[in-house]
Amino acid sequence: MTFPPSDREPRPIERAAPRPRPPIVVCAGSVRAVFSWAGDRWRHAILLDDRPWAESLEDRADGRTAAWPCSPPLVELSAVEAAAGPAVLGVGLAGRSHFSASVTASPDRPDALLFEFACRVRERPDWLGSTYEVGGERLRLGPPQATGDLPATIRWAYHADRSGFHAVPPATLLRGG
Repeated sequence: MTFPPSDREPRPIERAAPRPRPPIVVCAGSVRAVFSWAGDRWRHAILLDDRPWAESLEDRADGRTAAWPCSPPLVELSAVEAAAGPAVLGVGLAGRSHFSASVTASPDRPDALLFEFACRVRERPDWLGSTYEVGGERLRLGPPQATGDLPATIRWAYHADRSGFHAVPPATLLRGG
């Protein structure tokens, strides 16, 4: 084993400068989701005719814990060209759970975005779903209460269009809280 000469200290490890993360956008007609980097994860806003309409809540508001945040904590995001058109794919981690996401133009609703999420859980979630603020009101979209054996993969999906959010069954939409 070798050691540095006694007249010099080992060099500290230098951290790389944070890499710039430009916004990522996916559109369906006049409806668009704009993903932007905020702190340690991606958040998104939904715009109608280029005007802000809904904003995702990513933090630990409402007493949520770091293990079960308000919305999926997406830390890696990619814009891809899928067979059906442009898509945004994302992954993230909170506690012992792994999240994945896909956002595309809806194949069966014109001018609508389709949000699809999955979470691999090893314990029963306190809360699992997506939370938005729309005109001062909170909306939560998520899967039915988790039952059955663990570990499990839990999925939920919804559309966003001019008329609002629409849960894809068996997902549900809750207003407030």
